[in-house]
Amino acid sequence: MIENSTDMRVIRSRTLMENALLYILEKEGIKGLTVKNLCEIAGINRGTFYLHYKDIFHLIEETSFIQGLLSVFEPINLQELMQHPDHQGAYPPITKAFQYLHKHASFFKALFHSGAPAELRERLQYLVGTRLYENLKPDQTYNESLFSDYVIAYLGNAQFGIIQHWFKTDRAIPPEDIAKILTLYIRKTPCLDHKV
Repeated sequence: MIENSTDMRVIRSRTLMENALLYILEKEGIKGLTVKNLCEIAGINRGTFYLHYKDIFHLIEETSFIQGLLSVFEPINLQELMQHPDHQGAYPPITKAFQYLHKHASFFKALFHSGAPAELRERLQYLVGTRLYENLKPDQTYNESLFSDYVIAYLGNAQFGIIQHWFKTDRAIPPEDIAKILTLYIRKTPCLDHKV
């Protein structure tokens, strides 16, 4: 019984913090997001926050929104993408990811804002880049890990930039169209020509 009540307290604390995070992002944007501000709105003390999360970025990464995005952003099978029969259309997993971003736009718009802290940007680029391209085959011609790291960095930055620009333009085109654009860019990426 004690373990169950502890679990319920953990769930309650995390729910309070995630709700406070959403409130701050909606009302104040990313610039208003601090541990102090979050704790005040959640009605918890800083000790409780640090019991669950290393920092504010760790909280963001653990939200149901980011976890949901990572589950939708399944690693791209580049060979399958390149050989997908619809050469003019979007690769379906990419469309699914942009539809998810669109559905939860109020959360993601704040995160992909140009005024977001550099550390958040770097962590999002890393999450998106490594998740999308974690099955990228190393190139035998180059130092394997070095080349793969650079390809993932390149693709992660490009992916992040497209998402950021899409939100900056207030999602002026539908998710299906931006997915099509990204699919075409990936197909034309020179560093992937010999990898599939």
